[in-house]
Amino acid sequence: MKKVLIIIPLFLFLSSNVNAELETLPEETTVNSLIKNGYRIIDTGATSKSLLYHLMKGKNLVTCEIGNDETICIKP
Repeated sequence: MKKVLIIIPLFLFLSSNVNAELETLPEETTVNSLIKNGYRIIDTGATSKSLLYHLMKGKNLVTCEIGNDETICIKP
């Protein structure tokens, strides 16, 4: 019985849903402007419709998606 009383709260604690707030950067933000501000490219990728850039400055991470003449940058 003691094991059940320990396992149930532990299961509830570990199964909690974690949500991060996303901050969308202004529309005029580009990969080049972020690099000029001190960010560096740490990873790139591609999907069938867009290019992805992951940039980092210190502990700040920014992900930019470039596709269809539009750039969207998100900071988690």
